[in-house]
Amino acid sequence: MSQLNPIDLADNDLAALQEARQLLAQARPAADALAAWTPEHAKAVAKRVAAALLPRAEFYAEWAVRESHIGKVADKIAKNQIACTLTPSAWDNVALGGVRRVDALRLVEIGRPAGVVVGLSNSTSPVATILFKTIMCLMTRNALVISPHPVALGCCTAVTRELQAAIEAAGGPAHAVQILTRPTVEATGALMRDARTDVILATGGTPMVRAAYGSGNPAIGVGSGNVPIYVDASADIEAAAQHIVTAKNFDHGSPCSAPSVLMLHAGIAQPMLQALARQGAHVCTEAEVQRIQNHAFPGGKFNGKVVGRPAHEIAQAAGVQVPRDCQALICPIAQAQAGHVLLKEKLSPILGCVVVPGMDLAIDVARLMLQHSGAGHTSGIHSASAEQAVVWGAALDYYRVVVNGSTVHDSTGANTGLPYTFTIGTGYAGKSSVDCNVGPELLVNWKRVAFPLPGGWAGAMASGAAASAASGSLSNLTPELEATVLRIVQEELEHLR
Repeated sequence: MSQLNPIDLADNDLAALQEARQLLAQARPAADALAAWTPEHAKAVAKRVAAALLPRAEFYAEWAVRESHIGKVADKIAKNQIACTLTPSAWDNVALGGVRRVDALRLVEIGRPAGVVVGLSNSTSPVATILFKTIMCLMTRNALVISPHPVALGCCTAVTRELQAAIEAAGGPAHAVQILTRPTVEATGALMRDARTDVILATGGTPMVRAAYGSGNPAIGVGSGNVPIYVDASADIEAAAQHIVTAKNFDHGSPCSAPSVLMLHAGIAQPMLQALARQGAHVCTEAEVQRIQNHAFPGGKFNGKVVGRPAHEIAQAAGVQVPRDCQALICPIAQAQAGHVLLKEKLSPILGCVVVPGMDLAIDVARLMLQHSGAGHTSGIHSASAEQAVVWGAALDYYRVVVNGSTVHDSTGANTGLPYTFTIGTGYAGKSSVDCNVGPELLVNWKRVAFPLPGGWAGAMASGAAASAASGSLSNLTPELEATVLRIVQEELEHLR
């Protein structure tokens, strides 16, 4: 008769806490082993691991949708593929550790990995988020412990174990990536508060992100979205409609960067609604809006069952008849006012719509949206005027403003200069520590050895030397000195553990 693990016999809450402690204990030796790698070797291993998981993109996309009932298989396949192809290559020319000289400032910089990273995974992109965070941690020589969203526990656990097997096959240490298989609130909190955690990558709901910031450990967190889109009188109507519907229907509206409320200039409102209908959206009547609203926000509370569900399924549940291939449900708001539920984030193909006389009132409506959520995240504008776009961006506390594009795709660099990511920082407006698209460079700290510089930093700024250094004027140390410095850094890390 086989013996049962004592953890399996314990109370589930106690077992979850014990598992959290065990994962962190196992992560530390893995972090120490990874820290001994060179940055070049780390990037090479990350590419091997990503390539091993790429053929599994469809398998895990189907599993994630089947288990969570959120999103669309085809779009989750795309997300998994992007995570496996773009993540390990996008930072090829970015230093993620090692040693370098900045001659213009007489500095020697020494990159130091964080150590043990606790990563939260969300319900809307569970597998892609784990792939992204695992590859980022490998590239930066950090160990990762994942706390998954319970609605996707099965697929998250399976992909994490497959990632670890690929890491070991590539010569990496055991426990480089692990997952909490009992993701209770208490166990996740214990992971975040533990002194052995070096930094938290918090992706998920606002309460969990707030808990990460209150843990006592460093945290890189994100906030929720609630994306306003203004369509100006000068916009290309057909192009705007195509971008909006494509973004709203992607993964059935579950991304936090999906459009939430449209503000249509009165001069083009009717042609724009007709263009949206041609793209497959259904423009609801006043009675249909009320039914959709009652289903999505019964008693004023958000119904999580609409998250990432097809438009026709939501409509049918609400008693509204639409074609099965309906792409989005456009819900006109007769009077936009504080507290209106359709001004909230919806994480579904439901799209609020307000007709405004101009951009000033559109800004007012967007500010009403900010009272609910979305601060620091993403907004969009369709306009032929660059000046209008800049004014829109300046007026609102959204740190990504997508001009004439898809907020879902272009907020992460598909057709803009914004960096690629699966984790969007929302800055101080969104109560986040970072305002940028999160990448692996945030998982490395740099020591700086400063040699005497005539005139100091201010003198370098005045002469232009500092600007030259910032633009990438770096040179290498001798191989012997670099090897010595890396050895010393490794010894320091071992001593600190």
